[in-house]
Amino acid sequence: MERRWPLGLGLLLLLCATLTPGARAKEVTLMDTSTAQGELGWLLDPPEDGWSEVQQMLNGTPLYMYQDCPVQEGGDTDHWLRSNWIYRGEEASRVHVELQFTVRDCKSFPGGARPLGCKETFNLLYMESDQDVGIQLRRPLFQKVTTVAADQSFTIRDLASGSVKLNVEHCSLGLLTRRGLYLAFHNPGACVALVSVRVFYQRCPEAVHGLAQFPDTLPRLGGLVEVAGTCLPHAQASPGPSGAARMHCSPDGEWLVPVGRCHCEPGYEEGGDGEGCLACPGGSYRADMGAPHCLQCPQHSTAETEGATICTCEDGHYRAPGEGPQAACTRPPSAPQNLSFSVLGTKLSLSWQPPADTGGRQDVRYSVGCSQCRGAALDGGPCQPCGGSVRFSPSADGLAAPAVRVDGLEPYANYTFNIAAQNGVSGLDTSKPASALLSISMGHAESLSGLSLRLVKKEPRQLELTWAGSWPRSPGGNLSYELHVLNQDEERHQMVLEPRVLLTELQPDTTYIVRVRMLTPLGPGPFSPDQEFRTSPPVSRSLTGGEIVAVIFGLLLGVGLLLGILVFRSRKSKRRRQQRPRDHVTSVNREDKLWLKPYVDLQAYEDPAQGALDFTQELDPTWLIVDTVIGEGEFGEVYRGTLRIPSQDCKTVAIKTLKDTSPDGQWWNFLREATIMGQFNHPHILHLEGVITKRKPIMIITEFMENGALDAFLREREDQLIPGQLVAMLQGIASGMNYLSDHNYVHRDLAARNILVSQNLCCKVSDFGLTRFLDNSDGTYETQGGKIPIRWTAPEAIAHRIFTTASDVWSFGIVMWEVLSFGDKPYGEMSNQEVSPGQSSPHHPSVASHPFPKSSCKYLYFFFLIHSFSVLLSVLVTLAHTLCTTPTLVRGLRGSIAMLLGEQRFLTGRQVSFLPQASFPSLLLQVMKSIEDGYRLPPPVDCPAPLYELMKNCWAYDRARRPHFHQLKAHLDHLLANPHSLRTIANFDPRSHWGGQIWENGNGPHSQFSHIHQVLGLGASI
Repeated sequence: MERRWPLGLGLLLLLCATLTPGARAKEVTLMDTSTAQGELGWLLDPPEDGWSEVQQMLNGTPLYMYQDCPVQEGGDTDHWLRSNWIYRGEEASRVHVELQFTVRDCKSFPGGARPLGCKETFNLLYMESDQDVGIQLRRPLFQKVTTVAADQSFTIRDLASGSVKLNVEHCSLGLLTRRGLYLAFHNPGACVALVSVRVFYQRCPEAVHGLAQFPDTLPRLGGLVEVAGTCLPHAQASPGPSGAARMHCSPDGEWLVPVGRCHCEPGYEEGGDGEGCLACPGGSYRADMGAPHCLQCPQHSTAETEGATICTCEDGHYRAPGEGPQAACTRPPSAPQNLSFSVLGTKLSLSWQPPADTGGRQDVRYSVGCSQCRGAALDGGPCQPCGGSVRFSPSADGLAAPAVRVDGLEPYANYTFNIAAQNGVSGLDTSKPASALLSISMGHAESLSGLSLRLVKKEPRQLELTWAGSWPRSPGGNLSYELHVLNQDEERHQMVLEPRVLLTELQPDTTYIVRVRMLTPLGPGPFSPDQEFRTSPPVSRSLTGGEIVAVIFGLLLGVGLLLGILVFRSRKSKRRRQQRPRDHVTSVNREDKLWLKPYVDLQAYEDPAQGALDFTQELDPTWLIVDTVIGEGEFGEVYRGTLRIPSQDCKTVAIKTLKDTSPDGQWWNFLREATIMGQFNHPHILHLEGVITKRKPIMIITEFMENGALDAFLREREDQLIPGQLVAMLQGIASGMNYLSDHNYVHRDLAARNILVSQNLCCKVSDFGLTRFLDNSDGTYETQGGKIPIRWTAPEAIAHRIFTTASDVWSFGIVMWEVLSFGDKPYGEMSNQEVSPGQSSPHHPSVASHPFPKSSCKYLYFFFLIHSFSVLLSVLVTLAHTLCTTPTLVRGLRGSIAMLLGEQRFLTGRQVSFLPQASFPSLLLQVMKSIEDGYRLPPPVDCPAPLYELMKNCWAYDRARRPHFHQLKAHLDHLLANPHSLRTIANFDPRSHWGGQIWENGNGPHSQFSHIHQVLGLGASI
């Protein structure tokens, strides 16, 4: 049943209804009854006595609304109005409801009394549902949103006057999860008209802020949504810390908290009123985003097109290197003006005025050129550049002041000076710098009184003289010199064209007085002061004692060389016979060998740098910062530096360099060491970071070990390390050597100096210059020459040059002795030759080149030659002493002997002394025999007994009896796990001491020596 509003209330409501203006948020309407084109068809409960739908026409458009006024019935009411199902969709989780309604004042009813049960409020409720439930009301499922109360109610007088007040109520529904919802209106007794109901959700609208465009964005319930903007055309994100433009979408659909912004690209500027970025007009530019707007082009530059980032210079104008686009364009200066000069003797002072046009710059500099012209007058004859004798002060180029002093000019010569002006842009111009010329003719020469004659060479009948301080005569000049030479018997005059003369046909051992003067076209100058020179005495043609010794020694040397060639050829033939079967078995081409060997030698590569790069990493030199020198290696200096590889952490490294003056052999050995290191990966092997081979100096970059070499570290920390720490360090060395042994490598130079220590006392094996691959089937490496670290090398390696893992074990025993003695040098202060015979290597302080044959017979033969040579040498000394009867002859003899002996050192580097009766070969053989008999280094002070026993096991003469590195590592691990075993100190064993025990019986030929240092010291002085 349709219910009517009394007194035409519905029509008045329609006439007075006005909608509120839209908010800044974008609203998406889900339902709006004010735009309905037909009846709404909402569910009424009760259907007859409750809410009723009415229709009114407004400007020819029907408007549908609901009204209810139960107060006329009296008593409490319970009228419900439910909307149709409202589809929410999947997006919005928060929905807003806008109600437009009016409520009648309960006191405005006839009689002035408030009707029983009259209310001025009604309730808004909602229910979620995934689908339309039809005409089932389901009251218990509805949730109350709010009680709607009118801010302004109307009375009967308002109806009469036509000014009914319309109320608007906004409310929000909570977090929605279903696909749709229903709205319900519960009227408990109010006289109410529901004019319109609008259901909507809010979105942040599309917006432009800070030259960035932000898209339409759905808010998130309970927080802000950060949205990144897109820069407008010709705009870029801010380079600052704020980064790209961002804004935050609030739950109410408003944009908040803008962060960052976009800036116009170079060549564009920001327009007003959100026009975006506009191109700079012609004649202006914008070089970078830091400029606020486009700037007018600087002087002598222009921009013909829009959007210019720089203004180009006009023809003939330039910008100097380093000047920015904001600098004006300038041009080279004009020529200097008003040239003047003053002459004092052969010294000249030039001055001039600055150019009339400096080109718009203040950095004008001058250069002076000099030419010497032929002829006595300025006749335009041929000219040539002045020689090096002409000097300019302060300089001939880069003069800031318009003046220069010239010295060293020749008298009576013609000179032309070219003074050019330049500035910062002169080098950019194709034409020559503007210059001015000044021609000058020099006058008479000054006196030669300040000159000094100097003796170059004298002989019995010749004197060669020169006079310093005069200027060299240029080609085509007109100067000459006259010499006056006299003594008691003769006087001569001689003309020369150069300041140098050779006087011949003089008397021996005679004093001559010499003076000189200059001759010019205007006449001769004054003579220089008299100076005396004496010829040398006549030379006797008889042979000196030194020449006699040289002849005899040359004959002996020839005989020795002949014997050496015979021995060498014999050994070479033997090696060839041994090599033929091996070559027959391994007749594979070189590339196949290279592919099959796990260790690759650089000899297989034409370019050693390419070979090294196959196993190492070539580093960019810009990644490396070289700091300080921390030492000097065999190939060059070692530096500490910093390596900054992109996307990796910065690390401290050690940098080994190769001297630029190193020969090609050093180049190969340097890269060979890097190639070997590049094939290792073990925590106790020094790690290779990479190499630099594409520029000089060539570098090898390794990890940096803070505590340096082990021997120096032990000497510095002698009182700070305990046995357990020393054993741990030895265990690390054994682990690294076990890795090399497992990969068939022999180190050949294992010593404490080649062990590096990190900050946490981790020891790593380094210095692989002598490391080689054991590619023989018997696990040996045999060499025919090269360097050997004598103090650390096993006997079989010294005698036969055969290296195995067992020889490295012997060296490891020496390293153990070094560690337990806190860096003491093995065998004390003896040289390498005192420990075992050899010749010191100039590049390796602890390495000797061993020249002896492999067999004992050849040892004896070689020592016999040395002994015979010493006896012959003593005979020669006696003969020379007899022949030399004058002091001069004695000096010549001694000089010849020193020259023939290398004038410095023999074997050990000690001063040469002649001991004809010395029997060094027999002494050395006894020392080598003592090693064979079991004599070894004594235990260091307070050395634990288990460690010294391990040393002696490493020094077993039979290499097959020496332990392997994995056994050494396991034994050291056991000692670390049982530190109490280190408390036992090793006892002194006379058989392991190098002292007088060997010859203590006194029956030997050298029983007067109590220590091997003294024995070898005498032998080494031969």
